Amino acid sequence: MSVERRLGRDPATKDAYYCFMDEYLQLGHMKKFVDPVDDDQPHCYIPHHAVFKESSTSTKVRVVFDASCKTSSGYSLNDTLLVGPVVQEDLLSIVLCFRCVAIVTDVEKMYWQMLHSPEDRKFLRIRFRINSNDPISTYELQTVTYGTASAPYLATRTLQQIARDNGHQFPAAVDPVIYDFYVDDFLSGTDDVESAIEVRQQVTSMLKTAGFPIKKWASNVPHVLHGVPSEDLAVQPLHELQDEQAVSTLGLMWAPRTDALRFKVQLPPPTIVLTKRKMTSYIAVLQLWWPNYSCRVYGH
Repeated sequence: MSVERRLGRDPATKDAYYCFMDEYLQLGHMKKFVDPVDDDQPHCYIPHHAVFKESSTSTKVRVVFDASCKTSSGYSLNDTLLVGPVVQEDLLSIVLCFRCVAIVTDVEKMYWQMLHSPEDRKFLRIRFRINSNDPISTYELQTVTYGTASAPYLATRTLQQIARDNGHQFPAAVDPVIYDFYVDDFLSGTDDVESAIEVRQQVTSMLKTAGFPIKKWASNVPHVLHGVPSEDLAVQPLHELQDEQAVSTLGLMWAPRTDALRFKVQLPPPTIVLTKRKMTSYIAVLQLWWPNYSCRVYGH
């Protein structure tokens, strides 16, 4: 009801929120209970709220499920989950290999493509209703959920298993899928155009067999993307590009035309007081890539 009150003050956000949840339901990512809910067995209810991402080319408003919210037991769902080991390369290693003939893409709605085991879904319950006049209903989330501590491991481990299971059929895609993905972002590079085309085609085909659609392709060599549908491209064809157009990946901005990596920090408008806390937040963006970077913030 608290979420409903907040959404009631912003009709546009409310419509986007309910459209997101309706799509979630229609695609089978959550399921409504039609029978009485058995709350006597171990279970968990997760709160949800809206987040805004103006830079997104697809969904500006997303619904986030807050599995870190403390429950009546004093613990959150994330407090009780194992997060799994790190199975991917570190960010810097991936970017260092991303040279010569470079290609980037990502898996569309990656978490949504993987179902949770039925016996685990009772820990992924939410309360929701489309119409404020209707009774509040209980739903169970069916797929790997963004906001749960185990989600990144489950997603990346699944990708690697796909590569191992299908390596005999798509040999050129095995190493790129295992070593060049960071969660759903793919950054790879080869020494020549022919190899880059082969990697792109085999990665697309291999992941498609497992239900992982690939979108937002970009490259610093236009010929590498020949034959890719326009709706699957991250930017316009290279000859139409403007210098300022770039692709967002791994917290960086990459301009295919100039093959330049840039940092993008959203500073507040001049009317907003720039506090030490906010300045520290902006510096943290740089420290993600330069751990040894330091800056002293002076205040009055």
